[in-house]
Amino acid sequence: MTQINLPFEVGQTVELRSFISGYRGAWFRCKILKISQKRRALFYDVEYLDYPGESIHTTKVFQQLEGGSEKHLMIRPVYPRQCHENEVLNKEGGGLEEAAVVHDDWKAGDLVDWWEAYCYWSGTVLEVKENGSVQIELLAPPHGEGSIYDAMSKDLRPSLEWSLEDGWTVPFSKDGEKRQCAKLMKHLNEDQVSEAKSMEEEEQIGAEPRKEEKQTHTEKLKKDGALRLNIMESESVEAAVLDLEELIVRFEWMKGILAPDSSEKSSWIYEPYRPSSSRI
Repeated sequence: MTQINLPFEVGQTVELRSFISGYRGAWFRCKILKISQKRRALFYDVEYLDYPGESIHTTKVFQQLEGGSEKHLMIRPVYPRQCHENEVLNKEGGGLEEAAVVHDDWKAGDLVDWWEAYCYWSGTVLEVKENGSVQIELLAPPHGEGSIYDAMSKDLRPSLEWSLEDGWTVPFSKDGEKRQCAKLMKHLNEDQVSEAKSMEEEEQIGAEPRKEEKQTHTEKLKKDGALRLNIMESESVEAAVLDLEELIVRFEWMKGILAPDSSEKSSWIYEPYRPSSSRI
């Protein structure tokens, strides 16, 4: 297996999943205590943060589903901070620079994580009820347990996907429409804001020579004086259109001058070509 550099380290809080029957499709909050390698396989020793009495667990970082060949990453970063669209984001919130903003209320087809038994179970909203509860279906086997439950809306969060290449992404809801129940919002720290301002200033500085170069070409036309154009006075689109119209009028005028008068008889006589005959 090719060595992959993962962005995880000892002491970091992460989310962990399992392919063991009864726990499939659930995400557990953990803390990495140790990183080791055995027979070219990567292992993490983790502590379950929401199960104080649970012993230290050693998990294989890449695992395969039963009967499958694809290797799945079993660990991901801690879930981004969650808020609603009508809430003001706190820039100092937990030191996180990314937040999952939920769109209004839940709808049938939304992909959600349900907080139950001190972990998050991934599933799909089947029905939204009036009493603030919803009916959800957990992921089907082998990725989940596949059962249907009643849950409270306040115990749901949007299901997010995470990969080494793309980071956090929001999947589309399963209702036949390309709809997402949340959006990801990132905060810029002071260094990123300063960098963005510097790039903007550089772009403005880089644009000034191009403007001067454009003015130089216009001034050259003015100095030549061969043909007076409106664009010499103004570099607007309207000036260019006026110049084009005037050139068309000039062209038609020249065409009228060069065209022969049909009332006059031509002084040219057509004679067919006759090859000269000669004897050898």
